[in-house]
Amino acid sequence: MLSKTNSIIKDMKKLVLVFGVLFAISMFSCTSESQQDNLVQTDSIAQDTTVTDSLIEVTGVAIDGAMNSVYLKVGDDTIEFSYPDLDTENRASWEINDTLTVRYVATESGDSVTKVINHADA
Repeated sequence: MLSKTNSIIKDMKKLVLVFGVLFAISMFSCTSESQQDNLVQTDSIAQDTTVTDSLIEVTGVAIDGAMNSVYLKVGDDTIEFSYPDLDTENRASWEINDTLTVRYVATESGDSVTKVINHADA
């Protein structure tokens, strides 16, 4: 009886391990492959940008994001901007397919967004 119980426990442990591995794989594959392939770090300047001294402007179409971030489609590239500390007066609200301009400054520690402009508001 005890060996049958031990066998069941071993089988359950294997099952939990398999589900854990499948869960981990699914978490890493949430972003579509095409979006991962075209994702550009903002440290590299995309095609539709304007550089004025250290201020950089990128204009594109919002394709995804959240309260403190946006993914812009700029040409064939997708650029992610994150701005959790940006003041509300410099942060325009937006919806998917809105044309946005993001102003940012490149720093040694990463890019710092200074303003998000929605062209639908203009």
